[in-house]
Amino acid sequence: MSQSTFLAITLLLFGVYFAWLAWAMRHRTRVLQGRWWFFLRAFFPNWKFYHAVGRPPRLHVRGQLATGYWADWQLMYPRAPRRLWHLFHNAPVNLALNHQNLVDHLAADINDLPEGGDIEACVTYPLVARLAREGLPAEGGPYQAYQFELRLASPRGELSERMLQSPVLAA
Repeated sequence: MSQSTFLAITLLLFGVYFAWLAWAMRHRTRVLQGRWWFFLRAFFPNWKFYHAVGRPPRLHVRGQLATGYWADWQLMYPRAPRRLWHLFHNAPVNLALNHQNLVDHLAADINDLPEGGDIEACVTYPLVARLAREGLPAEGGPYQAYQFELRLASPRGELSERMLQSPVLAA
């Protein structure tokens, strides 16, 4: 593919994208529904923290050994210590922020779920389930099963509130 063809395709895709944005801004609903709309959310971070101050959702995971013993719940992606060189290169923390953004989207989907709705049908649920499986601590494994929880963290050290607990999933 020549460079001019690549440039033309790129410009066409940007044009389609911005045309879609203009159409979506004229659409008068606050929440766009549908499975395909989710894929466009990857272009935008979750801006709900501007609407209200609240308790952020945190992902916890535990694994089950072959003996049947369950490990303790562990917080995934705890806050990383800050370093001066992170101002210039901060890839691991950026990846952790991306993971937390996915957890925030699942929490928003839980809040937007209609009465009697199934969260497992949302696109974010299997993504977070995979994220939890990949985040199982290596030192305790190998695990035959795992569970994850979304908990609303408390900034003052109070007990966290469980928002969602997954069923036992095969590792």
